[in-house]
Amino acid sequence: MSDFHPTPSADLLALLQDLRLSVPRVIQSPPTQPRRASVALIIRLKPAPELVFEGHEPEGYIGGGELIKESDFGLGYTLDDFFRLPWVNHPNTIPEILFIRRAPHHSPSSSSSSSASSSGSSSSSHSRWSSHIAFPGGRHEPDDQSAYFTALRETWEEIGVDLAEKEFLHVGRLDEREVTTSLGKRLLMILSPFVFLQTSPFSPTPELQATEVSSIHWIPLSSLSPPFEADQWSHVEIDIGSRLSPRNRFVRWCLRNLIGKMQFGCVLLPDEPETVAEGFNPSDEFDDIPEGSGSWFDDGKRHLRLWGLTLGMTLDLIAHYPSSTPAHLVLPPSKPSSPTKSEFDHDERDRQIDFIPDPKTPVTVQSSFEDQWEAARLALEESKKNGTPMANGHGVGAGMSVKGELGLKVDVDVLEGGKRKEKSKNKRRRGVGPGMTAVFPRFSYPDVNFWIWVFGRRYRQVIQGWENSVRGPDRAADRRVNWSGQALATFYSAVRQALVVTIIMRALLSGVGIAGLTWLFVRGLSGGQGNEL
Repeated sequence: MSDFHPTPSADLLALLQDLRLSVPRVIQSPPTQPRRASVALIIRLKPAPELVFEGHEPEGYIGGGELIKESDFGLGYTLDDFFRLPWVNHPNTIPEILFIRRAPHHSPSSSSSSSASSSGSSSSSHSRWSSHIAFPGGRHEPDDQSAYFTALRETWEEIGVDLAEKEFLHVGRLDEREVTTSLGKRLLMILSPFVFLQTSPFSPTPELQATEVSSIHWIPLSSLSPPFEADQWSHVEIDIGSRLSPRNRFVRWCLRNLIGKMQFGCVLLPDEPETVAEGFNPSDEFDDIPEGSGSWFDDGKRHLRLWGLTLGMTLDLIAHYPSSTPAHLVLPPSKPSSPTKSEFDHDERDRQIDFIPDPKTPVTVQSSFEDQWEAARLALEESKKNGTPMANGHGVGAGMSVKGELGLKVDVDVLEGGKRKEKSKNKRRRGVGPGMTAVFPRFSYPDVNFWIWVFGRRYRQVIQGWENSVRGPDRAADRRVNWSGQALATFYSAVRQALVVTIIMRALLSGVGIAGLTWLFVRGLSGGQGNEL
């Protein structure tokens, strides 16, 4: 085997193979909340700029170089045939993923909560997701045949791209996620992410619905792979007062000063839209940036802020890449990233293409709003009985510590040809990364974070079970646990308890302070009167 740096398409092929080998979790809707939604993660391969395609010759082209015939574009090709095409395997062909920027909706802060309690008004939905970076998609309608059909319909309605056409292949799906509000206390909907691949060198012309989408962005997958450079990682501040008491300004002010703001991690991406909706000017947004907006301006440059559920789903997809899970979500400033070497040969690539698997049948799991953390606890007890080593329990996210370090992985013995190979250290099954951790916030006041840790024992137990489920043998019992939902439920349970304690302690301290000042004031008055006598 010769040393060979795999092309970007080779890494993408490995990602799609692993995605199709993974069993996605489908969350059963609880009786109290049947609402569901679907999104489409659309991947394309942007051809190398030096390639010339039949019917798309640049102005002044006189030949001189291989012309790629229309029959070799890839339209209608199967997945394995598509990855054999020369232009796909060109080293300068770049895999990209599509994001949309939601249409801006400038309104009073009181409207920002209406979407959390409304059953589906258009204005409330707009205000909640105003200018957010997202994947195309939306809510399931009664006439939709399935969650997959919802993804197709919403993509067509929002950006005018028909994913049922021959230019696209459905290549798999990610684990479903629960979308919550009121600090994880109320379930809004179940979200189903579907992954599609564009099998054409040219993307269809989108037609944006201006009331829903303001712009389309194609971002290279390589820029979304952790670890991120320090200047690429930031945070989005959300006023918790507006989420808990949006209609009362005084209560919002009190909450803001008592418990601070929530801080969600985000990835900064260049704001270079490929398509812009009619009447939308990205520069106008910087005059009045909505809370949590995906648009940002820093150091004289425009940025997109990728955070929340969209960041979590993106990292879920990236976790299927062949590279091992990084030790850090964000690189320390003193340690710049360096490319890793890997061995790859063309014969191995052909063998991989010949064995592209069909997608696995999803497994249905319970919503955390039905079972809370009981399933995770039972799986944890089972792992203890089987002697499975436990994970590091001091994490604050799904395998990530306060410093952004992913949980350590135990050594796994690998058998090959009946012989035991050297243990593979710090390895984790692909398809599992820091995606769940990325959606969890921290708070601007350190004592709030401290109390979250104090009340987070159950949460850490869920994380331990989650860690065990991604190491060693793949067990059916682990696949039946809604780990992301259990982590979400137990984390926000700890948050709610921490906020109650913080508010009570602040109130007691304030009361003691007021009482002390009153006593000093009365004592001063008494002393003054005594001197007069």
